[in-house]
Amino acid sequence: MSALVAPETPPTPSARRFALAGFLGLLLPGLGHALVGRRRAAAIFLTPLNLLVAAALGTYAGGGLTALLAFAVTPGVLPALAILNIALAAWRIAAAVDASRRTPNRTIAIAVLGPAILALVLIPQLWINTTIRAADDFLNSAFATDNQPQATEEPDETSHPDWTLPPDDEEESIAPSSSPDAAATPGPTGTPKPSRTPGTAGLGNLPGLNVAVPWDRPGAVPWGDDGKFDLLLLGSDAGPYRWSRRMDVMLLVEIDVNTGKTAMIGIPRNLINAPFPPGAARNAVECGCFKDLLNALYVEATVRHPERWPGSGAVEGIGAVRSVVSELTGRPIDAVLVADLWGVIKVVDAMGGVDVDVPTRLYDTAYPDPVYGRMTIDISAGHHHFDGRTALAYARSRHSSSDYARMARQQTLLLAIREDIGPSTILDAPDLFNAAKGFTWTDLPRSSLPNLVELFGKAANATVKQLRIVPPTYAEWMTPAEIQRIRTDIAKLLGVAPPPPPSPTLKPSPSPSPSPHATTTADPTSTPSPTETPAPS
Repeated sequence: MSALVAPETPPTPSARRFALAGFLGLLLPGLGHALVGRRRAAAIFLTPLNLLVAAALGTYAGGGLTALLAFAVTPGVLPALAILNIALAAWRIAAAVDASRRTPNRTIAIAVLGPAILALVLIPQLWINTTIRAADDFLNSAFATDNQPQATEEPDETSHPDWTLPPDDEEESIAPSSSPDAAATPGPTGTPKPSRTPGTAGLGNLPGLNVAVPWDRPGAVPWGDDGKFDLLLLGSDAGPYRWSRRMDVMLLVEIDVNTGKTAMIGIPRNLINAPFPPGAARNAVECGCFKDLLNALYVEATVRHPERWPGSGAVEGIGAVRSVVSELTGRPIDAVLVADLWGVIKVVDAMGGVDVDVPTRLYDTAYPDPVYGRMTIDISAGHHHFDGRTALAYARSRHSSSDYARMARQQTLLLAIREDIGPSTILDAPDLFNAAKGFTWTDLPRSSLPNLVELFGKAANATVKQLRIVPPTYAEWMTPAEIQRIRTDIAKLLGVAPPPPPSPTLKPSPSPSPSPHATTTADPTSTPSPTETPAPS
């Protein structure tokens, strides 16, 4: 008697294999389908991802990471990437569900895919979208577009032209008050004094987006025909208890468009008799120059004599600084970037603090803290981890040292922040973008970003030459001869033809009397002569 034998059937994939297929589908759509033998479905799910990878590789082959970044910052691309990111998340989830849907045991598939979808798709994709949105929001708040509505005013500074202006030291001082909102009291002469209440200065009130400017805006190609890109970087020191701004950091950066070679000219805040550009301001003063400290020029243009300067509101002061620096250096300035130093607190705190190697002790018994008023700070030499307020104090303190020492500390802090940027900082990118929003402004349009990214990509691997206009190499008291010497040295540094001598209308002012603001002692760490160093990343 022969035994009946059932026909042999091919084995079906187990529930565990289907669960694994779903997991692989999350990692790479189509891979799970291939595991369970569904080749046609695997090709369908892989095709969109292959197209995206091919596009990215093609862009990378054309210009490396610089080309990818230049594409990302092109206007309109970041919102499109956010939508694409959502679509990609949905596609990965669909691939995982479809790859595991024939499982004989759905409980195992759900147990595997549920946590995997949360950990591998939802949380990362949500972080990516948050970062993209924060980056786009920040760029929109800092860069202009093609439309140029009317300028916004700064009422705190322009609505009271009869204010009695305090001297520089007095303006920086803060009298502690039992209530931070206490109103200012009238002075002995009955003239209202600027309020010490927390106003808008230093709280993200840089000029509004697309605010009208009294100069020609840069375009998508933000440099002229000279083959050089001249960018003026301004650090605006304006805490919430200070009623106005003072440009305490002035750095002119020039990049050769063809080679990426970079030159940086540091301009100290306490130059006196800086030359005015042609116009009403020059005609109103016998010497044709600014007799106060250079960092007070913003106040001069927005409060003291706004009728002498074109424009209105905050850009009137920024434009005045821009034109005087251009006149002093003999260089055409293509664009301006202003950063409010008050934002240092927010950015450093968003980074979780910054590690700084302090070369020398800093001791200041009269530091005007933006929260606690006048106080003593004592920072010893050595390694420190600064929070935002301490980092700002380290960069702003000046009563116990020279302005040139403060310039060196600011550079030390900026280098420390650069060194602390790493993988952990990237995870905090949304907080960093939100912290910087409102504390930076530029007249550069959004459309210039792709070209700027490519230019900075060249500069990253080029050399950097530096020149600081500081004593004893250069005098603080400007004369026509000193101005021409500065222009000539800058031209040599940049490898360009020197500009013509200053206008004959510029006359030397009388010799200065001793001033508590001006100092002729150079910071021992400064390097006034031109130097060439490897470019920072």
